[in-house]
This record gives sequence, structure tokens and C-alpha cells, in this order.
Amino acid sequence: MKGFGNNDRTNKKAIEKKNTILQKDKLIANALSLHSKGKIKEASEIYDYLIQNKIYDPRIFNNLGSIYSQIKQFDKAILLFNESIKKFPDCLEAYSNLANVLVAKGRSDNAKNILNKAIEVNPKYLRSYSILAGILVGEGNLEKAKFFLKKSLEINPKDINALVNLACVLKDSGKPEQAEIFLKDALKINPSFDFALTNLGAVLNELEKFDEGEQCLRKVLSINSSSPIALNNLGNILSNKKKNKEAELCYRKAIEIKSDFSLAYSNLGSLLSKQGNLIEAENYTEKAIIYNPKFELAYVNLGSIKIDLDKLSEAEELFLSAIEINKNYNFAYRNLFRLYEKTNQLSKLKNKIESLKKNKNIINEIFMFKARISFREKDFITAKKFINQVSNEWIKNTDHSTNLLYWSFRAFIEEKVKNYDEAFKCFEKSQLNLKYENTNPKVFQNYIHIYRKNIDNKAFLAKNKNTKILKNSPVFLIGFPRSGTTLLDTILRSHPEIDVLEEKPLINSVEKIIKSKFKYSLNELHKLSLEDLDFLRNHYLEILQKNSDKKSAKKLIDKFPFQTVCLPLINILFPNSKIIFTYRNPYDTVLSCFQQSFEPNNAMSNFRSIESASRVYDLTMSTWLDYKEKLKMDYITSKYEDLIEDFDNHTLKILNFLDVSWDENIKNYRSTAHERGKINTPSSSQVVQPLYKSSIQKWKNYKKYFKHSNQYLDKWISYFKY
Repeated sequence: MKGFGNNDRTNKKAIEKKNTILQKDKLIANALSLHSKGKIKEASEIYDYLIQNKIYDPRIFNNLGSIYSQIKQFDKAILLFNESIKKFPDCLEAYSNLANVLVAKGRSDNAKNILNKAIEVNPKYLRSYSILAGILVGEGNLEKAKFFLKKSLEINPKDINALVNLACVLKDSGKPEQAEIFLKDALKINPSFDFALTNLGAVLNELEKFDEGEQCLRKVLSINSSSPIALNNLGNILSNKKKNKEAELCYRKAIEIKSDFSLAYSNLGSLLSKQGNLIEAENYTEKAIIYNPKFELAYVNLGSIKIDLDKLSEAEELFLSAIEINKNYNFAYRNLFRLYEKTNQLSKLKNKIESLKKNKNIINEIFMFKARISFREKDFITAKKFINQVSNEWIKNTDHSTNLLYWSFRAFIEEKVKNYDEAFKCFEKSQLNLKYENTNPKVFQNYIHIYRKNIDNKAFLAKNKNTKILKNSPVFLIGFPRSGTTLLDTILRSHPEIDVLEEKPLINSVEKIIKSKFKYSLNELHKLSLEDLDFLRNHYLEILQKNSDKKSAKKLIDKFPFQTVCLPLINILFPNSKIIFTYRNPYDTVLSCFQQSFEPNNAMSNFRSIESASRVYDLTMSTWLDYKEKLKMDYITSKYEDLIEDFDNHTLKILNFLDVSWDENIKNYRSTAHERGKINTPSSSQVVQPLYKSSIQKWKNYKKYFKHSNQYLDKWISYFKY
């Protein structure tokens, strides 16, 4: 009978154990249910109760750890995940959860060690690879991130998240073609996977497959119309397709959905900046930085906007801030170096480069700007030595604007060491600005013809004779680009009684009113009533005064070379205005236009070759002759070569014409140039130098390249008596 009694006790213990397990499982199930319903407080109380009663289960440690992680009590979460790993070393979820918390705490190296241990425990646990790759991407180690993502895909080739993540890494590595392949593989698994479609849209945009990219992103938005990243990416494509209004709407909608979406703010700022809406662009880009203070690209973009707004010291600080965020951010260094060079702060540029000489990541930028410094200091042999050290691979892969700047810098260096054919090839490459794709040289040529029609109209000529005479009309400094207007501008503004407005679109704003308010074409100036003319005149004078920095100036000069074309409008508004017309050897003028990297527009698109520049020169000068014959103008001509060779007498002649007496400060024009900061023409580096004659007859070094242009220029050589 004894045996029967022992058996009863054994059975009783078994039943008690079974009940305990059932109770434990019930409590765990209840906690999991509460957790899944978002009842975090109730779930965590049960988890705590179980742990206090030494009822251990990996789910308890992991879930309670996740709760603490969620409420940012990271140290408690770390203790729980570590305890789970200690008690249940084969439960891999704790490793990945611990790694995520360690990353949040800024302990990425510890996180990587934990994940490597997880891979040792089970090399087929995919989550370890994806988290490791994410950490490495954050550290900028894209090659190693690729390695782990590819290992993950070896284990499971149909891991759709790994396919998309690998594509993102490849895109950031500058391999969008490979990224496209992996994204399309992901979409074969799930054609409606919005994450893959969104990233494919971005990749196709980079590959300039705009239509296909737009289709992908519109598909995403048909699945989820409130996806801010899809709207942002669609905005990028529409911007590239020149659908600016639609692009702007996409960015604005993305911001409306996600009010702290810094990338969309930055992209909207860039779009508005390109459209000339600088104040709003400045505002949105500043918001991008507010929402992401580590967004280095936004700092550089905002710096560029500040330059356009003449806020040069603010631009400098922004570039320096971008560098502080990322010591190897080449784009920020390039913009900073260019700012110093363009504003003639060569000593500052030298000091900055010297302090960075050990930074191998920007070695090509350093060589490029050292070459420019040597060029500016007239040490052309050293300049050539530095420019030759710039890597061909870097030239190929750098951003487009820097690539153009490199070819421009090199071209002038090659010219100075008398490698004229090589220089010419470099100048041609410096004219390959992609922005020219949106311009048309014929639009500007047609603009000249439209203005020219006014002087063949008897009604215009009659009205022009009876227009209002003003006591203090503005002065207009015109001619042809690269004919000495910037030098004369700098000389004249050195006079205390003169202010010069450099290439402000004042007349252009009058033209817009004529078209929009009065609904006339620019060849219908005769239709403007006296009241209309008064309105336009007052508008012009108001913005002229607003744009003048020297409020005590008695003479305001509007300097814009191509306003030669607009003389019928200028003359009917201000018939007694004084006109200074500059000119220079036609061949030298055309060569210099071809050699400059102008900001692309319809007018400047005529300067991309010697022949096209010669044609528009001929057209402009012919129009000037017609204007001289038909319009009654008070003008003087200024020959560039005379200004160089007989500075005092030539300048005095101009001052006498302006009814202004000689002032000795005129001779300090180089100091004036230095004090100006940004000069809005390619002559910024030239007007701070002493007068030089090396630019006279320079065209002869390129004589063979003018063989198709003599027909346009020889007549003007004769006319101007060269």
C-alpha cells in the first residue's frame, strides 16, 4: 500500500506544476493581449509581477524591455534584454532589441558586437543583418552595409525589405543603375509595395527616367495619397520636368501632411530660389534647418540663397556650419572656397586651405583652389602645377557646377601658359551648363527685333518727341557684355556723388507691367498713354531709389549692358537721360563673352560659341546704329582701350558729360571694388587689379577659331576704327 501513497503525492505535484504552467501561460497571454491593444501600463504590471515571482520567459523580458524602450527608459530596457540573453541565449529577438536600444543611446559599437554575437548563434537570423546594415549606413560605411545586406539575401533571396534597403545603399553609393535592378526585383515579389515604389521613383529621377519615375510615384499615391515622401519625390521629378507649379504643390502638400518634413522644406526652398523667389526660398530653407539641425545640405543651399540676397557673412557662417556637422562634406567646402574667391578674400581662402591641408577627403578641392589663388597672384606655372594634380575621377564625379568651374579655372590657366588650343577646349567644356537646356538663343534675338520695330513706327516717333522731360533723369550705362562696363561702373561709383546699380532688372520690371497691366507687346510702345507712361516712370524711379545704397548720391546710374536693346523704352520714359555707351575691340569682346561662365538665360545662351556670340554682337550693334539715327539721345561713348591707356583724361571726359567734377577718390576704384563684396559679373576678380593691357588684342591667340565669324565682326572693326 506504501507504493500507492507515494504515487498520490507524485500525481499531486504534477497537477500543481501543470496548474502553475497554465496560470503562467494565461498571465503571459493576458499581458500580450493587453500589450497588443496598446494598454501598456496594464501589460507592464503583469510582466513585472511575473518577473518578481521568478516566472521567466523570453517574451516577458523582451516585451517589458520594449515598453521601457518605447517610453525612453533605455537603461531599464538594456537590463531586461541582457537578462533575456543571459537566461535564453538562443532567443535572438533580445539581441536585435538590445542593439536598437544601444544605437538610441549612441553606443553603436556595442550594438554591432551584440549583433555579431547573434549571427554567431544563428547565422540565418535575418534581422541581425538588416540592423547591422542600418548602423553602418548611419556611420557612412556603405560598403560594409552592402556586404551584410547581400549576406541576408544569400540566406533569403526573396527578402523584400533587404532588396529595398540594398537598393537604397547602392543609390547613396552613386550606383543608381544597380539600385534600379534590386528595386524592380522587390516589385516582382510585391508589385504594390509602396516603400519599393517610392524609392524606385527617386532612383529613376536620378537616372533621368522622369516619365517612368512619375508613374511609380503616382502609383504609390493611388495606394496611399498621404505619403509625404512619395509627394516629395514626385515634386523632385516634376521640378526636373519643368512643371514647377505642380512640383511646388507636391512639396506644399507633403509639408501639410508632415509639418516637420525638413527634406520637403529644403526642396521647396531650392525650387523657389531657382524661380527667383529668394525671400520665400530663404524662409523655407531656414525651416528645413529648424526641423533638422544636422541637415548639412540645407545649410549649403541656404548659404547660396544668402549670397543671392547679398548676405555674404551669413552665407559664410552657413557653409562653416555645414562643415562643422560633416568635416568631410566636400560640397560645403567648395561653396565656401568659391565665396572667398568670388568676393576677393584671397588671404582668408589661403588661411582656410592651409588649415585643411591634412584633410585628404577634400584634396582635389584644395588643388583646384590653390591653382586659382596662384592664378590670381599671377604665378601661372604654379597654378598649372596645382590644376594638373586634380584627379580625373574627381572631375568626372563632382557636382555639375563644380565641374564647370574647374574647366573655367583651367582654361584661363592654360591660356596664361600659352596652351591656347587646350585653353579653347576647356572653355568649350565650361559652356556645357545643363541649365542651358531650358534656354533658347533665338528668344533673345527675337526680343531685339521686337524692340527694333518701334523706331519704324511713325506713331512711336511722334509720341517720343512729346514725352515728359524730367529734371533728374537716371543715367544708363550700356553697351555689350564684356566691353568694360564693370570697370567703368567701379570707377564711377568711387565718386562720392555717384551710385551705380549693377545689373538690377529695373527695366525688365517695367516691361512686365507693360505686358501684364497694359496688355501691350514691346513693339507697341506707341499705344501707351501719357498716364501709362507716368505710371511706368514713377514705378521705375521708385525701385531705382529703393535699390540705391548711397542715398546721398546726386547721380544714379543703371548699369546693364544689354539694355542697349531697350533704348526705345528708356528713351520714351526718360528722353533727356544721359547714356554712356561702352565698346571694345569686337573680336576681344566676343572672345571674352565666350570665355565667361554666365548664369544661363536666353541672352547668355548666345555666348556658348564664338560664332553665335559674333552673330548677336552684329545684331546688337546694328540695332544701336539704328537707334542713334532715329532716337534723340544724349549719349557719350567710352572706348575700353582708351580707358586703359589714358585713365585720367578718359574718366574726366565721362565725369564732365555727367556734370560731375573730378574727385581724387576715383583713383581708389580698386579699394571700392574690394569693399563691394560680391560683384554680380564675371569681372569680379579683374576690377580689383591694377589696369592691365593683356586683354587687348587677346583674340589673336585664337584667330583660327574666328574663321566663321569674320563676316559679322570685320564691319565693326572698321566702324569703331580698330
